[in-house]
Amino acid sequence: MKAKFSILCPSFNHEKYVSFFIQSLLKQSFKDFELIIVDDCSSDKNVEKIKYFKDERIKLIQHSYNQGINASLNTAFHHSKGDLLVFCASDDMLEPNFLELAYKHFKENEELICLYPRLTSIDENNNLIKDTNKITITNRMEILRHIFLKDHCLSSPGLTLKRQAFEKIFPLRHSLCNHQDTFINVNLLTMGEILITDEKLVRYRKNSSHSNISAYGNATKLREKLELDFVLDLYLDIKNLDFIEEIFKDDIKELGMKPFEDTLDFILAMIALNKGDETRRIWAYHKIMSFYKDKSRSDLLYERYNFTFKDFLSLTNLVQKDDLVLIKYKKYKRLFRYSLFLCIFLLIFIIFMVV
Repeated sequence: MKAKFSILCPSFNHEKYVSFFIQSLLKQSFKDFELIIVDDCSSDKNVEKIKYFKDERIKLIQHSYNQGINASLNTAFHHSKGDLLVFCASDDMLEPNFLELAYKHFKENEELICLYPRLTSIDENNNLIKDTNKITITNRMEILRHIFLKDHCLSSPGLTLKRQAFEKIFPLRHSLCNHQDTFINVNLLTMGEILITDEKLVRYRKNSSHSNISAYGNATKLREKLELDFVLDLYLDIKNLDFIEEIFKDDIKELGMKPFEDTLDFILAMIALNKGDETRRIWAYHKIMSFYKDKSRSDLLYERYNFTFKDFLSLTNLVQKDDLVLIKYKKYKRLFRYSLFLCIFLLIFIIFMVV
């Protein structure tokens, strides 16, 4: 018999927490589910803890070597049967009414693609800690804009989605780690309606330093920068002009360039170049370089926007605009210092002359 929910759970070295996670599932008020938990070659007693539970709804699959989060999700999905998928980490916990409320939301709204539950933060000992996982943006278009120009603003633990939606992006890239959930979410946001629940349905585990238990340490920020290109490239796959104009309507107005279907890539890059951080600006400059590659493209940009090679060269000023601000700051600081020294010297000279 096919389960209504398939809970897809990558698990790695979570011997201290995986029992709490499984118990939270077995306590669900909605019983029609299967748990596919994929151990990604743990070096602790994670598998032993999982095997302790003798429930036929629990399927344990073991990777023969460590392959990463996305590979584990791919494996879990391959062995799943449910109409609705839930993505969970094995160090988190679900509230007892999680599946019941999720099922209710999807039943009441057939257009719903996916659901994002709000979170409660817990520490290593399951104690509640100060909630730092507040989602402040709930509009789908605003979320897409925020991710493109700033950062990922969705809480992904407990993400619940329709099977046919995930089939469109399956299989996931094995190489993505820090932006693996961002990649999934941007794809889902472009498909259709989403819901961020009012209810807090997931207990998201953090350690005493308020970082996620599964965090990888000092390489995280660098990895995020290196992976960001794959996320931003997703926006270039959106060829719906009306959709892009809805997401970036204020940015397009401020840019002063009317988008066309054949210049969408250029317009998106120009928006990122003007509004994004340094990593996004470098991505944008490279995309404009790729777009501005031959006579047909240069003619197109000149015809539409009076854009010339001189304008292209000036874009480097936008890429390094933070550096330019710093240079000006240092310049004015240096002038101020010289002026101060001159004033002190003149004051001393005047006092000496008077005396």
